[in-house]
Amino acid sequence: QFLDRYPHQFSGGQRQRIGIARALALRPKLIVADEPVSSLDISVRGEILNLLKDLQRDYGLSYLMITHDLATVRSFCDRVIVMYLGKTVEEAGTEELFLAPKHPYTRALLSAIPWPDPVVSRSTERMVLSGDVPSPISPPPGCHFHPRCPYAEAVCRTAVPSLTEYGTGHRAACHLAGKLS
Repeated sequence: QFLDRYPHQFSGGQRQRIGIARALALRPKLIVADEPVSSLDISVRGEILNLLKDLQRDYGLSYLMITHDLATVRSFCDRVIVMYLGKTVEEAGTEELFLAPKHPYTRALLSAIPWPDPVVSRSTERMVLSGDVPSPISPPPGCHFHPRCPYAEAVCRTAVPSLTEYGTGHRAACHLAGKLS
């Protein structure tokens, strides 16, 4: 009954499942998933993520997931790389990154997550960034995040920070990461 259907005749969840089946046809070890659940409603998201986890267990798959959905990242990923203007600004195990972010951009992203508990939501300080995102074609000198960073100092405007280790497997590209912890 599905053989003669056009792509627009399938639901979002059905299209995702078809895409997953197509990817599995070649028996890969790694699947790159770019926003795999972004256009799906919450119940279908859960089904697709559970399917991906089951396939990972059954076939020994690894995933490289590209997403803006931090709830998905927290529930699905083992390690996280946070990027700003195409550059890695922080890398860590998922729980460590969510519990102890080192880079101000990561902190801002995490502070924007809505909390279902209104008491927790009111007690959580939001980090609202000012200014516009700089052009990725012509980024500012020094740390690319400095025009929007509430902690920026003079060194941030001139020197590009290197990715520095802050504990086992936790790295951040910020001149002030050690001070902000």
